[in-house]
Amino acid sequence: MSTAVTHPHAQFGVARLAPELLGKVGEAFATSLWALQQRLAALAPPAPRAEFDAVLAAVDRLERLGVQVQELARVLAGEGLATPEPLDLVAATRQAVAEWAGAATRRGARLVAPGPGSAPVEVEVAAGVLEQLLDLVVDHATRLGAQVEIEVGLQGQPARPMLGLRVQREAAAGSDGVDELHWLLFTTLARASGLAPHRVAAGHTVTLMLGFPGRADEADAEPRSAALLPRTPIAAGRQVLLLEPRELTRLQAHRLLHDAGLQVDAVVSLAQARTALREHLPDLLVTGLACDEAGCRTLIDELRAVQPRLRVIELVDDDSAFALSLPGSGQAGRVGRGELARTLVSAASQELDAAWAGLAG
Repeated sequence: MSTAVTHPHAQFGVARLAPELLGKVGEAFATSLWALQQRLAALAPPAPRAEFDAVLAAVDRLERLGVQVQELARVLAGEGLATPEPLDLVAATRQAVAEWAGAATRRGARLVAPGPGSAPVEVEVAAGVLEQLLDLVVDHATRLGAQVEIEVGLQGQPARPMLGLRVQREAAAGSDGVDELHWLLFTTLARASGLAPHRVAAGHTVTLMLGFPGRADEADAEPRSAALLPRTPIAAGRQVLLLEPRELTRLQAHRLLHDAGLQVDAVVSLAQARTALREHLPDLLVTGLACDEAGCRTLIDELRAVQPRLRVIELVDDDSAFALSLPGSGQAGRVGRGELARTLVSAASQELDAAWAGLAG
């Protein structure tokens, strides 16, 4: 039995391409062609077969990039758009992984698709657009790192499909401009389709996320932009440490808090949290770890020793949970993971307002 989530058909009007995107296109082609010319100039008969193969691979790469840019331009111009239809995001993701398996292996990357036990998740989108989005984001991910794990799931109330790609980078690598170009192409197409792309880097892990709208009859109840999110002059600009091991929850919480005007460090473990503290001292800790666990309790005590005004919000699996901390009690506020879109920013603003009222931001 599938979980169906639909939304109104995305309307493609005349899209304005940012100069940055056009600049990246030129940069990618110019840099890659220069490198290709250098290799061709260095080839002296009889050149090794491996050199010819490398040149051919570079030509294929540029040809593929050119096709991707052309397809994107046609979609943004509204040419030949297919009608949106219900599609299984899990099945589409697995198909994209299968098609990319060979190319990923040649790049030294390993793709991990959603497991066989994953329930279908339906989204309403044009098949060609979804295929392009998956092609661009997998292309980008396999250029970024050697291990790419893909996850599909539902998040929030109402349920909203989320596509997440967790990329493990073994070491910082140089870029010829194509890596970032594919991300810009992906985000341009996603936003033109009414979808929400997001990217978060933490250490050697880069997570790419694409959020799909929820049910049409309930979508208007959800925040659609940063302008609609609750914010106060006191909360805006304050520092937040977000400690959440769950990937999709962490990404959603990071986006909500960041869009509300807060400065956010997102980490997945206590060890990463302590590393982040070397750079910023938080005014608010949002944690998916239980506050009464020894490790988390110790971290909170250490933070309060140097930041007496620290406020804490614990993320819990009870979607009905919404409680603010009591002054002087040392107890954390509580917010349900399934209701983050409705409650997290409000809770954070009220906690910070209570802690810092009357003080300059």
